[in-house]
Amino acid sequence: MRKTKGILAGIMSAILAIAMAVVLTPAAALADTTTSHTITINEPSGQKATHTYEAYQVFSGTYDSTSKQLQGITWGSGVNGDELLNALKADSTLGSVFADATDAPTAAAAMSKLTDSQTAAMAKIVAQHLSSTKATSASNKVTVTGDGYYFLKDVTEQANIGSDTYSKYILQVVGDETITPKDTTTTSEKFVKEKNDSTGAETDWQKVADYDMGDQVPFELVGTIANDYADYTTYEFSFVDTYNKMQFGDPKDITVKVDGTAVSQDQLTAAGYKLSTTDKGFTISFTDLKQIPAVKAGSKITVEYTAELLTTANIGSMGNVNTSHVTFSNDSNQSGHKGTTPDQTVIVFTYQTIVNKVNEQQQNLDGAGFTLYKKGADGTYTQVGDELKTGHQFTFKGLDAGDYKLVETSVPAGYNKMDDIVFSITSTLDNTNKALTALSGDVTSGTATFTASTADGSLTTTVVNKSGSMLPSTGGMGTTALYICGAAIVVAAGYGLYRRHAARNNA
Repeated sequence: MRKTKGILAGIMSAILAIAMAVVLTPAAALADTTTSHTITINEPSGQKATHTYEAYQVFSGTYDSTSKQLQGITWGSGVNGDELLNALKADSTLGSVFADATDAPTAAAAMSKLTDSQTAAMAKIVAQHLSSTKATSASNKVTVTGDGYYFLKDVTEQANIGSDTYSKYILQVVGDETITPKDTTTTSEKFVKEKNDSTGAETDWQKVADYDMGDQVPFELVGTIANDYADYTTYEFSFVDTYNKMQFGDPKDITVKVDGTAVSQDQLTAAGYKLSTTDKGFTISFTDLKQIPAVKAGSKITVEYTAELLTTANIGSMGNVNTSHVTFSNDSNQSGHKGTTPDQTVIVFTYQTIVNKVNEQQQNLDGAGFTLYKKGADGTYTQVGDELKTGHQFTFKGLDAGDYKLVETSVPAGYNKMDDIVFSITSTLDNTNKALTALSGDVTSGTATFTASTADGSLTTTVVNKSGSMLPSTGGMGTTALYICGAAIVVAAGYGLYRRHAARNNA
């Protein structure tokens, strides 16, 4: 869920009159301290939780519709005025501004000189000197009594905050007002990259991919920093990655980037970078992103890494799910509060080829051995695992989409060797719905027909061994040899007849 940060605190300096008067939203006539005003808080579209606000009166007065000023300024019922003024004077940032202020009117005059950043700093000090007198929102409306200058505080329970950001303290002059907290929060994404070993083609970062078991799969984590980042003194930030340890290995070759540029090790150390592995995944955390100068509001923090697809991974449409989210500082008013972005998932698929060996009568035939080779981008074939020799069914597990060659490397006694089968595994992946939607095995050489199942990610074929000696094919070298042998026999027979005929003539 997404927390919103509230209205720019800098509106205060724009609406306070410099001449020690606070200008209110115009009202019809002079109001007294019993006048009620309603503050309506429009929650932005990106906000997920229903936020609760409290309103505290900082300054009280009476609004004069003629001069359009707040007259007779005193400290409001929502603050401990004297303590607040002393704290403002003691602050290293604000002390010089409030040095000459002695009471509510002179404090109001000093406040009108604040910059936006100073106003945000003052809001935090006001929050530490509130009284128990307050008005609480109901259905996104706060009703306050009396003209004046009010301080709004987001008091949504931490358990309900989700991925939202706590709204910034809002200092607002009151007539009847409608305000919209600024929609800003940290967001996260997770991606995987797909590569075809046989063609060398590689995709951009996406949500689905297929790989061979044993491959190092490339992943990317992305966190986008909230727009109110500058309001924080320190900013905690963590990527939390979750996966099944039977499917993926722990991360390797980790690179951290800010807006596409790698972060130096010195800056990572300064920011409190830490990699922690658990039985459910790993966490990459930063105790303070503020120590990396390149980070700003809207920056994209990325972590690129690889993880091995293990031999115990799921085969087929179930896939192997990898999930991540980000935890982050979500309350610039006080430390310790954190938000959590919604989980983001990617899925990695892998497949299998099943070869059934039979004789000419379609009976299971033992004694064969098969070796699978995969074609690389350079056109050469590399052996995939070991030769399989047991029984009559041979299963090559954990295959990626690509081009392959199946070779019968051990032939049953009394049978002829099968012609090599060259085929391609082709998959159709739905990046939007993160699904395997189709699988096929297309034969380009040899004799085989593959039956596909997306559910178990299998391509199954039956191959036949024929018994007896393999006769040479017509026109081959074997035929030539037969011709030569035949001719020799004919010559020999003719010579024998000639000798016998000559012997009779000489008798």
